[in-house]
This record gives sequence, C-alpha cells and structure tokens, in this order.
Amino acid sequence: MTTEATLDDISILYKSDDYLIVDKHYDVMINHDDPNHQITVNKQLKRMYPELADPKLAHDFRFINRLDYSTSGILCLALNKSACTIATKCFQDRKVHKEYVALVRGHIDKDTMEIEKEIAENLEEGCTHMMCVPDETSQHYRKRKSALTHLQVQHRGQYDGQPATKVVLLPKTGRRHQLRVHCAFVGHTIIGDYTYSNRQDTEPYRMMLHAHRIVLPLPNEHIAVTAPDPFIIAVTAPDPFIPDTTRY
Repeated sequence: MTTEATLDDISILYKSDDYLIVDKHYDVMINHDDPNHQITVNKQLKRMYPELADPKLAHDFRFINRLDYSTSGILCLALNKSACTIATKCFQDRKVHKEYVALVRGHIDKDTMEIEKEIAENLEEGCTHMMCVPDETSQHYRKRKSALTHLQVQHRGQYDGQPATKVVLLPKTGRRHQLRVHCAFVGHTIIGDYTYSNRQDTEPYRMMLHAHRIVLPLPNEHIAVTAPDPFIIAVTAPDPFIPDTTRY
C-alpha cells in the first residue's frame, strides 16, 4: 500500500464471535474526537460492519491494542465487554507475543540485540509529544518505565540507494513509541520516522514500521494472526536471516 487511505482501505485478518483483527493502513488514526475527521479505523469499521458498532461507546468499538498513526499492521478489537476484559488482562500479564517488521537506517553489525533501556516522557521544549531514553544528566523527563525490545536482523541491503537493514522487533514490554525510541537509541532510526530522526527523515512515503504478527493465548480462543509483510521487496538482501520459527 503506497497511497493515501480511503474508507475501504482496511483488511480483515480474523473474525470470531468475540474478536476482530484488522490490518491497519499506515497514516491512519484509530479514532478521532472531531467527527469531521474523514478517515479513521473507527469509521472504516463502522462502514464495513455497522451492526458491530456499539453506540454506548465513545468511538463505537473496543480497541484492545493501539498503533501509532504512522504504523501499519495488526490491530485487535473485542466485540463485547467480556471478551475485552479477558484480552486486556492477557496484554497486561504480558502473555501476548507481538512481532513487528521494520526498515532502519544503516547496517546493524550484530545479528541480534537486546535493547533494555527505560523509556520516559520527554519534557524538553518542543518535544512534549515524544518519549525518550532518560539521560541521567538531565531532568527533562518524567514517568520513566522499564522497557525491553529484542531485535533480529533479517536482511542488510539498501533503501533508495542508502544502507538499510530489515529487522524483526519483538517488544517484551508495551511502552509508548518503544520500538521507535529503542531503534533511535542504538543509532538506527526507523526509515521515515520524522519525529525520532530530529525531523530530518522526510523523503520516504511512510514510516517503515509494521505490526506483523500476534499470538493471543486466550482461555477459550487461541489466536495467531499474521499480517502481510509490506517490506518484502523494499530492501535487497545479500545475507538473508532465517528467524527462529520454534518460538511459536
């Protein structure tokens, strides 16, 4: 998908009586308080499944997880209150397996990395919408929380003539902007991430981060869903990395 989203640009990956999992287009908000905002996931789903919208909810649907505006991929919804409670607890107990694919700037030397760095709200002027890895010499942050990301190199190659690496990112915690902050911290910002590239990365048509796979071991419904990888041909691959499929 390389064009702006329309109301029809959403794919259903999984549907049961209790849950709905969709593939979100990049550069689309999940919901918006302004009713005049044209394209949101909420409006896309209400157009596709008007019978599933709950008028008692502020935004019609129970979203279990969140994705940034710029991130594409797997988004989970519960279709009733009971299912929402069960799935939310699964996320809170960190039983959910989440896997993202991303293209980052530069060639990462190591094949695997464990990025264990706290993340906090950035209080610097002009950065209050951002998160950061706390700097002990500065007090311009608050609410620091532990965060852990496992990174696996899949391919090293080029994007638009510049060195790039395709990676699999496994967040072990679920902090806001965690993957974007951790990639920037190790010196390999996600391609197209305007915010964490100090507003420099403006050429790509999108931010190259995609929620690729999720496994929810729910008590009565084991869900394992994969969203198509949008970056399969985006990076040439001189040294393919074979991920460990046994982790599922």
